[in-house]
Amino acid sequence: MGCATHPLMSQQTASSARRWGRIAGWVILALGLTLHLVQLTGPTWDKVRGVKHARDYASYYYALQAAHQDIDPYDTPALSKLARAEKTRRSVHPFFYPPPFLLTVAWALPMSLLDAYEAWFWLDSLFLLAALLALWRMAPGPATAAAMGVILATYTPIHDNHWMGQANLPVLAAMLWGLYFAERESTGWRVTGGALMGLACMMKMSPGLLVAWWLYRRKWTAAGAACVTAVLLSLAALPLVNLDLQLRFYQEVLPGFASGDYNGLTVPILLKGNHSIPNLWAQLYDAGKTLPEPARIGASLTNLALLGLLAWRLRRQTPDLLGAAAAAASVSGLMLLVPVYTYEHHMVQLIFPLVIAAAALASGRLQRGWAAVLAPSYVALAWWWSAVAAAVTEIGGAGGWLLQEAKFFALLTVCAACAVAATRSPVERPDTASGDAASGDAAAAL
Repeated sequence: MGCATHPLMSQQTASSARRWGRIAGWVILALGLTLHLVQLTGPTWDKVRGVKHARDYASYYYALQAAHQDIDPYDTPALSKLARAEKTRRSVHPFFYPPPFLLTVAWALPMSLLDAYEAWFWLDSLFLLAALLALWRMAPGPATAAAMGVILATYTPIHDNHWMGQANLPVLAAMLWGLYFAERESTGWRVTGGALMGLACMMKMSPGLLVAWWLYRRKWTAAGAACVTAVLLSLAALPLVNLDLQLRFYQEVLPGFASGDYNGLTVPILLKGNHSIPNLWAQLYDAGKTLPEPARIGASLTNLALLGLLAWRLRRQTPDLLGAAAAAASVSGLMLLVPVYTYEHHMVQLIFPLVIAAAALASGRLQRGWAAVLAPSYVALAWWWSAVAAAVTEIGGAGGWLLQEAKFFALLTVCAACAVAATRSPVERPDTASGDAASGDAAAAL
């Protein structure tokens, strides 16, 4: 004859599971942070210090120097001439960011290229911390702590972004805090959130898709604040970039993004490691440095179809903060799929959907079966691209192609998981309550 479980014993078991889950989440976060710091201050810093050419950061630096000298920052030969005069590098990649971006790097004006590049490395690490803090405010709990620990320890695009001197993490931090504040009840906080999103848009144009998502949800205050901030930042940038040059960006530089003409960027679209939808279309037509017209049309239609599908899916998202975060995370994933270029350093933006997917899995918004697809997706996303590229060359054929595009399909999977989670309510499980979950769920999600 079976024995019924005493309710008090069941509650004690659940309470014990939650307690150990919280402990495990913080332990994983502490270990991840420790391993991250070891990598950051060791191999990653070794790839930064003393590098006179400053990799991609040189474009920001010389665009700033050019603007300060009343030279067009979008004139690539002029930037290269400045670099040669300082004997730092022969040429500079084109600058193709919105004019107010230069305000965010204006602190580097009196510094040498090398000093500014090394300072940017450490500032970039602080922006990563700011982004993680915003994610914690969106989805606090042991699953989030564990997910952050795993990401800090193993997510290689972070380090790629650091040593390339890219600007993705400050954009991510402004974007995440903007999203968090925009979901607050107070109008003042929504204005703050919109202002931060406007700042993100004026550093890179892609967060504008999240402003469009606000408009779709009729969040007029946040969207309006983002637009007003963009205008104010453009006015503030006039001493560096006059009106004619600002108009040049919007009339000449920005329209070229759709075809892959990033102000004359010479990086081939088909360079291995490009994880975007336009890259797939480019492969069909053997594209060079710009998309052939059929590939451009095909990519545009595919992007529009995905955007329409996502809008339809999110038409009834759950009204709580995690539901809104999951919806925004799926839009954020789409922001990586639609541009012509999506390289490793851009993939730091996926920290947002990855953490939210883990929190959604732990809360029951995603069924545990999702762990079976999220786990291998994370492995694909986190693996060093240099190792993947070497394996692609060795394997070749269809197998090599599938491996080459593994990060693209993983990105699509994480985006889909967040879109599903955005429309589902949390489910209380025996080992979870009030959004708390054992860290085993987070480990499974990643």
